[in-house]
Amino acid sequence: MPSKTRKPPARPRAGLSRKAVVDTGATLVDRDGFEQLTMASLAKELGIALPSLYAHVRSLEHLRQQIAALATGELGLRMSEAIEGRARSEALFELGRAYRAYALQHPGRYVASFTAVDTTDPEQLEAGMRCIRCITAVMRGYELVEAAATDAARFLRSSLHGFVSIERIEGFAHPRSREGSFEALLLALDRALSTWPSDSKPVATGATRTKSKKSSR
Repeated sequence: MPSKTRKPPARPRAGLSRKAVVDTGATLVDRDGFEQLTMASLAKELGIALPSLYAHVRSLEHLRQQIAALATGELGLRMSEAIEGRARSEALFELGRAYRAYALQHPGRYVASFTAVDTTDPEQLEAGMRCIRCITAVMRGYELVEAAATDAARFLRSSLHGFVSIERIEGFAHPRSREGSFEALLLALDRALSTWPSDSKPVATGATRTKSKKSSR
């Protein structure tokens, strides 16, 4: 019985690099949405046969992770440039504006940056650390360190992400200017960070106080 002929491995198309593949994928997710990206749609956009695409990226998951690394790096650069030479409220406002601008200009990449994380990719990890360093620098302007800085940073990230996520899906129906609401958010964040407790000890709620009283009996 004749042996089956194995297909040769896919070869990269001349002139096409992984960077070009990832950049095109990033353009597609911004245009069509992160969840709409497929290997077939990317191959069609590039004008190549689907098997040729696998010479540059291993799978759809790998492609999405590469886009996430690209997006995280771009966002980190935007924030780094925004806060350079600034501190406290000025740094906070510029970081927030840069964050929002990126999320609105690159909606697909923004989604990729926190849904396709690869914790084994040094490039993506370094890009993520750059974002964290930017936020940490803002916290230092408010003289927040260690646990207090971590809690405040999570508060900041949650606030910015929540606003832009609602805005991206046209979730703000009221005619009030979204820019005005975002600036009000930044002012509120500034006030909150300016009065943030340095020890960041959790405040006892009614439930925890009741539990504490019972345990002391």
